[in-house]
Amino acid sequence: MPIRYINLNLDDATFQAALRRSQREGKSLEQLMADHLTTYGGGAAPGGQQTYTVQRGDNLGKIARMFYGDVTQYRLIQQANNLDDAGHIWVDQVLIIPPLPGASPAQPTSPPPLQPPPLPTPPPVSQPEPQPAPQPAPQPAPQPPTQPQPAPQPPTQPQINPCAPITGVRYKTLSINGNPTDRPAPKHADLNLSMRGYEPTNAEKGLIGMGGATDAAAPQLRGLFEDKRIPELPRVYKVYDWNWGGGPDGVRGGLQTRYEVTLLGMKVEPGEVIYVPNAGYSIGDGMQVLLLYATTERLTIKYTREDNVIDGYTIHIEDICVEPTLQNAYQEMDRSGRRNLVALAAGLPLGRARSNEIKVSIRDKGTFMDPRTSKDWWRGT
Repeated sequence: MPIRYINLNLDDATFQAALRRSQREGKSLEQLMADHLTTYGGGAAPGGQQTYTVQRGDNLGKIARMFYGDVTQYRLIQQANNLDDAGHIWVDQVLIIPPLPGASPAQPTSPPPLQPPPLPTPPPVSQPEPQPAPQPAPQPAPQPPTQPQPAPQPPTQPQINPCAPITGVRYKTLSINGNPTDRPAPKHADLNLSMRGYEPTNAEKGLIGMGGATDAAAPQLRGLFEDKRIPELPRVYKVYDWNWGGGPDGVRGGLQTRYEVTLLGMKVEPGEVIYVPNAGYSIGDGMQVLLLYATTERLTIKYTREDNVIDGYTIHIEDICVEPTLQNAYQEMDRSGRRNLVALAAGLPLGRARSNEIKVSIRDKGTFMDPRTSKDWWRGT
């Protein structure tokens, strides 16, 4: 194959940008340029591997599902591209897509060559003898019609029970600071988000910038997912306010207006494990959060040791099947008077997604914040 030599004239800014990208990807500048030309020319990556150009809304889990049919194979792509952070990819980045271990393209098989029919052996020369009258050839017995064979069906994929136990769950119980909550948790609109409720709203379905101060130790919501991705955001919501003076437990008010979004819908795989997001805070004994509330479909965690949402950060997660060990432990602590509550470290499983969306809200000192702001909850994006 003939080789073409190309001279490129780049201004200094373009050259420096290309040089920084080649350093991030661990390639020479020449190799980076060759990969781009190969991709735009429709060729394959070296060694027969495929390449893929990152599009808006992509993450490694989504790309793994696209090429392998299995979101958990994202680590193959991460390793092939020397990515330190599986959640940090960018639009127009060209990724190498390695084959699955042990997989090879199927080779077509050729039919066996046709053999010529054998030549008839000439009969021996002999004296002619009288031949009997020809008899009609016997007719073959009729055969029953062939039944059509059903087409082979693809193997069915096992369905994950989202409420099944998860291995690796470890927790402790810690004493709370101050007094337990002032009313039963299921009837407390600061602990049980279903009491307030929420409605879809028409706002930007993506991360947004916002001015003002930020907390370097704030919880990072990418930690909800094993691959630390920025998920697709198919829907956004507003949470209802709560009027505490409208009865013994208060009554629902109108939709909150301070921020245009206070609950974020995040796209997930049904059965996907959801984890404790990391933050720069500790509540003691290596733990980061207390489990303030848990049912079979929602939970509330808190980054301080008080049994309320008055100080510190609180996260509500909806449409999750809480891991049964945690749920049982929480119920035991609740029945025992809530002087001690379940505590978890960052990165430990909380449960699994019930469907293809979970809903997440985050509060600071009791106030529902906008969960889309990149400077606060999605740094490094």
